[in-house]
Amino acid sequence: QLAGLERDVHYETQARFKDVQGDVRVPDFLLKLPDDKHIVLDSKVSLVDYDRALAAANEAERKASLDAHVKAVRNHIDDLAGKNYSGLPGIGSPSFVLMFMPIEAAYIEALRHGGDLFDYGCSKNVILVSHSTLMPVLKTVSNLWMLARSNAQAQALADRAGELYNQVAMVAERLKKLGDSLDTVSRHYNS
Repeated sequence: QLAGLERDVHYETQARFKDVQGDVRVPDFLLKLPDDKHIVLDSKVSLVDYDRALAAANEAERKASLDAHVKAVRNHIDDLAGKNYSGLPGIGSPSFVLMFMPIEAAYIEALRHGGDLFDYGCSKNVILVSHSTLMPVLKTVSNLWMLARSNAQAQALADRAGELYNQVAMVAERLKKLGDSLDTVSRHYNS
């Protein structure tokens, strides 16, 4: 909503879909794009290991907790990749999913500690995003809707202008016929 999107108009939460096997898929958010396109946004990420790293008493414990944090993120990437959201009937989604990590510091630590994590996600068509990287995406979606509205309004205006032109052309044609008839009547009268 901060990006200018309206619930149930530009996005849905917990929308339910069935895959071809009949299994139910429930993405956290479904961003709606113009022309019935969608982007799936998932935000279920375990931060237990990250919290454990913050509370670690020593460096070894911190490193072990961050290793577990990276592993949890990697496992979630694998889980999302296996859901094949882009193949679900009713979703016109690109072949990637946005995986939102709500705690910016946890996102940064995961990328710093697991150096190839972002590339790993990309290879699985799962794009890791945090608040600072998600907001530009959401603003872009908002701008796409604004452009779509502007285009629809311009098309409606063009359609109305076309109707008005047709009506003016019809009146002009009838006035010309009336003028021709009056000219004929005037000639008959004069003769």
